[in-house]
Amino acid sequence: MVILLTKNDCPQCQQLKMFLKYGLNNKYEQDIKIVNKETDTLEFNELISKYGILSLPAFISNSEILTNTQPTPVVAFLEKHVGKK
Repeated sequence: MVILLTKNDCPQCQQLKMFLKYGLNNKYEQDIKIVNKETDTLEFNELISKYGILSLPAFISNSEILTNTQPTPVVAFLEKHVGKK
């Protein structure tokens, strides 16, 4: 399971969600747990603190963090941690 940290009013977060939905046709929808700052505040704050995350959006999987949410690194990260091509 890959965790995606996001928040409301975050253009980069919205852009990434659009890429996941339309660019990748929701291929990873069942494999990504979205943790939103406004709706999952406690879990969000615990993850930010635990991993030292300073920017959003951010992927977390197996203690590996990805904050570069350009399409190429996102696809590589998801393929590595989810295993789908």
